Amino acid sequence: MNSLCFHTSFFFILFTTNFPSTGFSNTEKAAIDELTPMVVTAKGGFLEPLSTTAWSITSLETDTIDRAARSLPEVLSGIPSIMVQKTALGQSSPYIRGLTGYHNVLLVDGIRLNHSAMRSGPNQYWSTVEIFGSDRLEALRGTQGVLFGADAVGGIVNSLSKEPYYSNQRNNRSFKVLGRVSSAEHSFSAGFSAEVSSPKWFSEISHMERSFGDLDGGKKVGRQKNTGYDVIGSKARLSRKLSDNANLIIGIQKNFMDDVPRTHKTIDGLTWEDLSLGKEIWRRLDQERNLYYGRIDWKETEGIANSGQLTISFHSHDQERNRMKGNNTGLATEGDLQTFELDDFGLTARFVKEDFLNGSLAFGSEWHHEKLVSGGYKFDANGNRTANLAQGPLAADASYDRFSTYFQYEHQLDSGWSIEPGIRYSATKANLREFYENNSDASTMFAPEEKRYEEIIGSLRVTKQVSKDLFIFSGLSQGFRPPSLYDLTSTDETSAVERPNTKLDPEKFLQAELGTRGNSGLWEWQMSYYYTLIKDMIVRSPIESGKSDVLKSNGDGFLQGIEMEFGYQWAPSWKSELSFSWMDGEVEQMLDNNATGTIAINGRNYSPVNRATTRLMPIQAKFTTFYKPVGSNWSSALSFLAVGKADHLSLKDETDLTRIPSNGTPSYFLTNIYGNYDISDSSSISLALENIGDLDYRVHGSGLNGAGRNIILSCSIVF
Repeated sequence: MNSLCFHTSFFFILFTTNFPSTGFSNTEKAAIDELTPMVVTAKGGFLEPLSTTAWSITSLETDTIDRAARSLPEVLSGIPSIMVQKTALGQSSPYIRGLTGYHNVLLVDGIRLNHSAMRSGPNQYWSTVEIFGSDRLEALRGTQGVLFGADAVGGIVNSLSKEPYYSNQRNNRSFKVLGRVSSAEHSFSAGFSAEVSSPKWFSEISHMERSFGDLDGGKKVGRQKNTGYDVIGSKARLSRKLSDNANLIIGIQKNFMDDVPRTHKTIDGLTWEDLSLGKEIWRRLDQERNLYYGRIDWKETEGIANSGQLTISFHSHDQERNRMKGNNTGLATEGDLQTFELDDFGLTARFVKEDFLNGSLAFGSEWHHEKLVSGGYKFDANGNRTANLAQGPLAADASYDRFSTYFQYEHQLDSGWSIEPGIRYSATKANLREFYENNSDASTMFAPEEKRYEEIIGSLRVTKQVSKDLFIFSGLSQGFRPPSLYDLTSTDETSAVERPNTKLDPEKFLQAELGTRGNSGLWEWQMSYYYTLIKDMIVRSPIESGKSDVLKSNGDGFLQGIEMEFGYQWAPSWKSELSFSWMDGEVEQMLDNNATGTIAINGRNYSPVNRATTRLMPIQAKFTTFYKPVGSNWSSALSFLAVGKADHLSLKDETDLTRIPSNGTPSYFLTNIYGNYDISDSSSISLALENIGDLDYRVHGSGLNGAGRNIILSCSIVF
């Protein structure tokens, strides 16, 4: 894993934190003081100060992180309660407060990328979002169902473009080139971007190509075969100034990932810590994802809505999985190719009305229509096509419709407390036209079904600015998730075999949170505690001990955790930061106990048991010290990351022996150092040395080990 990404978040904090008064000279304070950072995700797309938001949220500027980071998910590493699992080098998925996959919402410029074909567990979809060309990332930790609807349970990540700016000069231009090479990844990345502005128009374009070779692990593991891949990402955006307060924006994003291997399922997997080799000869994944959108936004106007956004979007996602199976001797036997194509047409309206009943009212609606087709075929050991599949990994033909509307009101009491109640109504309809119990046998087709789900959820947040230096926030927030097309019709989970199940209930969540942030003298901090109550979560348990087949059932449980961040400004040039995360949780699962089981499913008996949630994040602590001489062009940082042993396993974790050692994932301790030199105000060169000890380690639940000793050289030039 690119462990430098554990620390990129702190690069941003170092240069943007508004440090408290320390007795430094005016010149020294001017060198470190910045305007208060603003965020938009917590308000559904409208600006508010980061320091007084009612949520645990982190904002990262990509001008800092894109010089070192390899992919969007890895940028999030190191943020409290976020663990970035890596199924493969090109398939990373964040666990946010214990949940991953379709329990977290991924946004691009506020547009929902989650869809009904998204998988439950760690998935590859987040790696299709190119960070180069974005302005910043916002990661909100916690349940936010009222503003963002289904899936917003663990958290939300929003990749945001730069705010349009208009120049008094005609054709004001700027260009940027970025290069990055890495020794352990055997990789190179090269990209360019351009911006042009005039009094009425603003346009930007970016393009990035990345190529990764086989990843070098630590000193014992060495080269990890069959792990490299290529990826291309492009973006374009055109903005028209309609008035001083309104814009028309048109955007396009295109991404393609080519032949991304899933190595742990193959004979090239690792036996590190007694892991088991897979039996497949190879498994590769292609993904093409395109987003087209148009938006009108306005702010600080009179009328029924002082601020607003009207967005129309079209999101297409095509996936092709190609694999060759093998026998116990490593000889190819047969293979299959499975595909799906999903098109999502969406309309979103978000508004804010100030001075509404002595408060502020946020309201809006969202509608999405998704069309899914899926197919595939089998081939023999020589690659000759032998039979068509009735469907691919999902229904051969289906559609999924979502509609929701929400209201959220904020009112400040005379006592200084601010209360923020909210409510959301959602309706979902799944039309299952063609789906099969076995995707190789069309004779087992179920009768087409139509499934409908309705949900009303609420939230209540309470905050208070106790003093200039102390802010507290708390709340109760509901989340929900109706069964998706993946839940209802999937026949082939990535690490297991499963059957369609149209009897599943919607999932429900309730999260309580209490937190504080502030500063005192040379210190600054942010702390929070959360407890998530789980009701009817769709859980996948092994059908039979020692086998990979799974059954789907609804289960209850909980997740809880503590997040702490501290910063201390030793001197104008020195700062240290310490962060800590602890998490615990369990959910009801079905234990194969055919002799004495209490529940009969498909001819076998099962006992409901409470076990740890899948891939429960272990204890993590990180200490980083930064040195940036005042007035100098160079800076450096030294960081230490300690991660505890992950041995609280779910039933499914215990069977996933190609990724998780039988005794759990070992603890590890990493040391990293980096340096940066600013060539000019907007250009720089960076050099990093990660995993100095060349240790062998693995992020819990990953399908490959992290990078060994790794040198990363990057250069960003703006002209």
